[in-house]
Amino acid sequence: MSEPSAAAARLAFEYSRDLAARDAAHQALTERLLLRCADVLDSFDRLLADGAADDVAAYRRSLGLIAGQLETALADEGMERLGRVGERAEPATHHVAEARPAPAGAGADEVLEIVQRGYRYRGHVLRAARVVVAVDGGAEQGTERE
Repeated sequence: MSEPSAAAARLAFEYSRDLAARDAAHQALTERLLLRCADVLDSFDRLLADGAADDVAAYRRSLGLIAGQLETALADEGMERLGRVGERAEPATHHVAEARPAPAGAGADEVLEIVQRGYRYRGHVLRAARVVVAVDGGAEQGTERE
């Protein structure tokens, strides 16, 4: 066997260096996201430490603020929600859980209800939104179609 050439050794070194840099960047991203999630958990701890709320509306507002805190943290890291009422269902981002006759003013394949949110991260669909869509015609067309 022959010794590796200087060019091959340099290429291997550069590859290792690039791989280490990517790993360090990934670790930094992961740690930043985990710390943001820890902040959300701290918010839940404070809410739960207050005990049962007598004011249900205030408790719901607090839960909404915490949910918003988590959603903002995830969005800042590149995760986006999929599925909104009123948009047209698309096979790449929506899973039709149920089809209902279109109400007045709604078009075919218009999202009427979100059953479960979908998510996309950096252009990759992690989970399609499970939705109820409008269909033309009088009778329900079925459920769980893709």
